[in-house]
Amino acid sequence: MSMSNRWLHRSIVAVVAVGLVSTTVSCGSDSGDDKDEAKATSGSSIELSSDPNAEKIVEIVRTQMKDLDLTGGVFGVWRGDEQIALGALGESPVGVPATPDMQLRVGQPMEPMLSTVLLQLNESGTLNMDDPVAKWVPDFPRADKITPRMLANSTSGISDYVTNPEFLKEFYANPIKGFTAEEIFALANARPPLFEPGTSFAYAHSDLCLLGVVLEKASGKTLGELLKEHIFTPLGMDNSQVVLTPQMVEPILHGYTNERGMFEDSTFWSPTAFLNSGNMNSNVSEVGRWVRALATGELVSDAVFTEMMAPKTAGLGPLTTEKYFAFGTAHLNNWLVMNPAFGGYAGIALYEKESKTAIVAFVNLGPTANANINNAVPIGNAIGSLLFPDKAPNVP
Repeated sequence: MSMSNRWLHRSIVAVVAVGLVSTTVSCGSDSGDDKDEAKATSGSSIELSSDPNAEKIVEIVRTQMKDLDLTGGVFGVWRGDEQIALGALGESPVGVPATPDMQLRVGQPMEPMLSTVLLQLNESGTLNMDDPVAKWVPDFPRADKITPRMLANSTSGISDYVTNPEFLKEFYANPIKGFTAEEIFALANARPPLFEPGTSFAYAHSDLCLLGVVLEKASGKTLGELLKEHIFTPLGMDNSQVVLTPQMVEPILHGYTNERGMFEDSTFWSPTAFLNSGNMNSNVSEVGRWVRALATGELVSDAVFTEMMAPKTAGLGPLTTEKYFAFGTAHLNNWLVMNPAFGGYAGIALYEKESKTAIVAFVNLGPTANANINNAVPIGNAIGSLLFPDKAPNVP
């Protein structure tokens, strides 16, 4: 497989654009099936409410983990602030039972955090999100035409550095090596822009890297300081942090992948390969806390929340009023969708707007798992279908 394909599956292009157009199963001898069942069941650490679907949620995760050959996983479901189910299944690291408090690489749910900070700084007058980014990064190509709003909405036209073959070559040659913003900008600008700024939509990690730099320069604070001040502290997310090194704090949900042609522990691959678009650690409960806060506008004013959720990008590229991307989040009918995947970690975060239900799951791969797909998406879709059979999320 290629990193390009993997991240296109994880990207909003897959969620929104593919959604507009329209498993790997373990098999073998009975003894092999028993072994798979044991792996999916061992290390269970689960808290269930009295909700009649709580046990069914656990069974969905257990079954999907076995069928997709996943090593370990954590999951949570909340309706408003009521916890329906929270748990962990399998092992991570191999031989150690997984627990829900394990640290993991957050990935894409970090992106609407940047947009939340952007909107807050815009409202306070610290910056104007419709000013050209030339005010903060004058040497960036077309900086006089690109605005922070465009970066948050992926309408800048900057090429996505993650799909640049040179990035893929460098990353896979040494995935522990870090990347700077300057290196990422060079990779992004090595290829021509996709369109004139503000005229279409194309999801690009490059946008988030640049947006993070703009926020830092405008505020005089690091992105880690900004997210702690504006997101983590207000929400009580004491186990969440922006990271610039591969370091993680125990207990750790280890990442495993076979995407380089061998089954390996990828836990300590450098998160700065996705600088400002995913270099964050947390646990499943705190990701769930963030998703619920994002979806209800807990951290912003009513006016800002209306702006944040509005389908103002509809009509750009494949986006419509029912399937669109705005301020770091994909909207798929009545669902908010985030689907991160990086270095053996695959995640899904869903939020059904009417019932205020959040579904979050992060899993890691087994030796024969398909690394070309986000293996958490089938889990999220199955749980969503269980809870909402008439309006299932159906994330591609």
